[in-house]
Amino acid sequence: MMRLAIVTPLDAAQTGVADYSRDLLPYLAEAAEHEIAVFTDRASCTQSGAGWSTRSIDDLPSAARDIDLIVYQMGNSPAHDFMADALWHYPGLVVLHDVSLHYFFARQSRSRYVQAMGYGYGPAGAVLGRQFLRDFAPVNYPQYLVSETLIDRSPGTLVHSRHACDLLSARCPTARLAYVPMPIPLPPDRSRAATRMRLSVKADEFLIGVFGVLNDSKQPHVIIAAMRQLLDAGVPIKAVFIGRENDSFQLAAEAPRLGLTDHINALGFVEDLALVNEWLAACDVAINLRSPYWGETSASTLRMLATGTPAIVNNIGSFAELPDATCIKLLSDAPDLPHRLAAALHDLYDQPDRRAAMRVAARHHVATEHDPRLVAERYLKVATSILEAV
Repeated sequence: MMRLAIVTPLDAAQTGVADYSRDLLPYLAEAAEHEIAVFTDRASCTQSGAGWSTRSIDDLPSAARDIDLIVYQMGNSPAHDFMADALWHYPGLVVLHDVSLHYFFARQSRSRYVQAMGYGYGPAGAVLGRQFLRDFAPVNYPQYLVSETLIDRSPGTLVHSRHACDLLSARCPTARLAYVPMPIPLPPDRSRAATRMRLSVKADEFLIGVFGVLNDSKQPHVIIAAMRQLLDAGVPIKAVFIGRENDSFQLAAEAPRLGLTDHINALGFVEDLALVNEWLAACDVAINLRSPYWGETSASTLRMLATGTPAIVNNIGSFAELPDATCIKLLSDAPDLPHRLAAALHDLYDQPDRRAAMRVAARHHVATEHDPRLVAERYLKVATSILEAV
């Protein structure tokens, strides 16, 4: 029996890490043979589920002495800012959802940010950090991760891709690093035709899906430009966008510019994961491009594959590790990316048998590599190795 505490955001509207934690927690509690205490921000601390219950992050200091190991679900977005002080005062296993923590540190105090830049990159890093705070000088990935200081002071770090593990091994050679795949529950194998009928998607429409927080890094301009090319070529393409838009891109303003208003269904953030999975199952293809890339493993891409939906991604980092049988990979820095995306989509439109084979391969990959029960067991092995080393 192991007494674990998980520190994690639980607001799915702000971060996919919330869905990740909810997927993992029941299996982790079962493997640990003990209810898990989840510490989160004040707004989310009334949530609970099978094998876990929540408390405010403010309660962690008084509870820490009764916990064997604290596990931090850590990312780069503002949704993780509430755990900043706890990370420093109560070290634990850090699960890095983003290899780069530059913007996380940049939102903390000036001294903590500059110290993190200096720790990772010496005096020149500290100078760059001050310059960034003054006039937003570029701090690019993977030249600068700014996660080194957190990794080196933690008893262990868990990542979700071999890309991340290799990169961090080179930067933090004395750190205890572990690669564990993401937990992705396999949804029911839905009939595509019946699902499309329920969602009022016409049988002859070529439906593409874009899922997750919509910002410039997801390349929405590339996607809608490719859609325009396909429409001009006579492909009956439609798109469904599911996810919160941030300030960098507004679909409602961009779609009319290319005459795409009638070809796009923008649903915004959808809390019901079963409904999201229905839309995924209805899609012929899902797209998840990423540039710039910050070292993350995309849960939304894995959820696409879990429903059996063929994907188009960038050939970079963790995306490059996906089996070729499940997706098409495009170079992220290609100057003609809209044309390449349009060509890939057109090829899939013309090859329904290939899409069918990709559906089978996609579900098989998630079922064998991302089973939450197996992931929870690997978590426990990492946790046990940390406790034995103390």
